[in-house]
Amino acid sequence: MLTPFQTVGPFLSLGLQAGLGPLTSVDPRSVIAIRGQLRDGAGRGIPDGVLEWWHPALPVVQRSLTQDDGSFVVETIKPPPVAGPDGYMQAPHLAVRVLGRGILTQYVTRLYFSDDATTATDPILTLVPEHRRHTLLAQREASNAYRFDVIVQGDNETVFFDV
Repeated sequence: MLTPFQTVGPFLSLGLQAGLGPLTSVDPRSVIAIRGQLRDGAGRGIPDGVLEWWHPALPVVQRSLTQDDGSFVVETIKPPPVAGPDGYMQAPHLAVRVLGRGILTQYVTRLYFSDDATTATDPILTLVPEHRRHTLLAQREASNAYRFDVIVQGDNETVFFDV
């Protein structure tokens, strides 16, 4: 009997369940919510996407599943500045990996906080052409909430990094 072809294997959905719960080892007063929408080049929400959030100060990978309209939310803490590989200080950021139907390569980006003074001098962000940097900036909506949309193609495509 032949096994049916599947791009990423029959057990992918089991592995994606990890990282969906709330943070349990942090002070709840320090938790922020990041809300947004994963969109295609036509501006439509992608309903079956997964965003992985890599936090430089937490030993966990968090995941967000998109809803039917492409919306997502992750609750995390704002990371501190971290030292880069050459010892330079990087602004607070989260690494984000985007997964979804039809995405056969890694889409990796970063989320920076638009209201953090160190963002403007981050050595990685300054490598991005100035007119594209806004695609990496989460905008504050409330004292504990940010907005960050991810667009996978088109004129306002989020900047993705080759890693």
